Amino acid sequence: MTGLTHCYFIGIGGIGMSAIARYLQTQGVQVSGYDRTATELVQALKNEGMSITSGEATSEALGHFNRWLEEAPVESALVVRTPAVPEDFPVLIRARETGCQVVKRSEVLGMLTQQHPTLAVAGTHGKTTTSALLTHLLKGSVACRAFIGGILVGEGSNVLSDPNAEWTVVEADEFDRSFLHLHPNHAVITSTDPDHLDIYGDAEAFITGFQTFAKGVTGQVFMATGAHLPGVEGPRYGVAQTREEGAAMHAAALNLRIEAGWLVADVWLAGTWHEGVRFAVAGEHNVMNALGALCLAQEAGVPADLALERLATFQGIQRRFAYHVRQEHGVYIDDYAHHPVELEAAIKAARLHHPGREITGIFQPHLFTRTRDNLVEFGRVLAQLDRVFLLPIYPAREAPIPGIDSQTLFENIPHPHKYLIESHQIFDNLKEYPPDVLMTLGAGDIDRCVNPLADWLKEDPQRFKART
Repeated sequence: MTGLTHCYFIGIGGIGMSAIARYLQTQGVQVSGYDRTATELVQALKNEGMSITSGEATSEALGHFNRWLEEAPVESALVVRTPAVPEDFPVLIRARETGCQVVKRSEVLGMLTQQHPTLAVAGTHGKTTTSALLTHLLKGSVACRAFIGGILVGEGSNVLSDPNAEWTVVEADEFDRSFLHLHPNHAVITSTDPDHLDIYGDAEAFITGFQTFAKGVTGQVFMATGAHLPGVEGPRYGVAQTREEGAAMHAAALNLRIEAGWLVADVWLAGTWHEGVRFAVAGEHNVMNALGALCLAQEAGVPADLALERLATFQGIQRRFAYHVRQEHGVYIDDYAHHPVELEAAIKAARLHHPGREITGIFQPHLFTRTRDNLVEFGRVLAQLDRVFLLPIYPAREAPIPGIDSQTLFENIPHPHKYLIESHQIFDNLKEYPPDVLMTLGAGDIDRCVNPLADWLKEDPQRFKART
């Protein structure tokens, strides 16, 4: 990235795009961009000094880009695009016409990590939580910079930029085969459940993508017990049933329990058992994520005792099992879960931490292809809730698929208490069916409902279901 002075991001409001934009700005690069939606994150980037335009009007986006071109020397300028931007988007066409170097976000991340020791977190699920936990563990003793796919509560940002960084932490995203631009020193693979089949075509090609990524890792590849990659061998980590099983792994957790509101387990790490380790994250799936982070933290030189101690001080990530109300009279949790495996893990975590409580879920499906490819699985998992409110599918980058919509999914949920609603009907439906434990779930724009919903629930405790 030597000599770069100006950078324009098409889709700057994306969580991965904004992290790179923030980092480049700390390096003295003049950062500008466009995003279709003026989200809170886009506003935060504006407040940090970036010139950003937003909205559906492509003429305004093109005008903003043309003004940027007047100031940006072509030889030291870069245009970064998200894969969600269509090839015929006017700004993208204009950028190519002018001779600007146009690259994908994943290519920039590859450039940024090329000359730095890198720890990468790959997997269908858990990348953001694991990389955020890893960053937190490193901060205790090792300087690092990090690009996170979520907003760290303690930092209020999705990027950490330490000028003395010894290590770089990145999420190795399988979407669009982005992770193949990375060649990390060490990596974790959290899971290999097939996803993004609109990109890969089938599950076999999906697994091949992970195999290719693993072969590009120069050091250790740590694998969760549930991850399966034929031909790829690496140290394992996971939740064990016995001490003997745990001691056969690189890292393990045993005897998960709730003590005084804390999730606690005995942890095998660095060749010894550590009793009663506290986890600030909720659910068995997040214990797995923490174990993956511990494996990489060890490779970076973090002492085991310090890393285990710091697990309890992790403040979390926005939209990853985030509590907005946690009172005796009612609970509200927001989670990014958008794949059946992630939904099941989030619901299981809510059951673990709030046993015997009635759980209401508001779910927004993400992508027509993901809904189509997991229709039966989504129906089975959503039926594990006590009450289900289903929103329309959030299309993101996709065009509709005939016969695949929320009505189709709704019909595949074997549940007597299910309701197909629009987002503007959420409050009216919760008035009719007050929740005990409420969860909002999904990766689309359901996040725009979270703060208004939390404020509404906090205004009057009686908006929760009366407990008997």
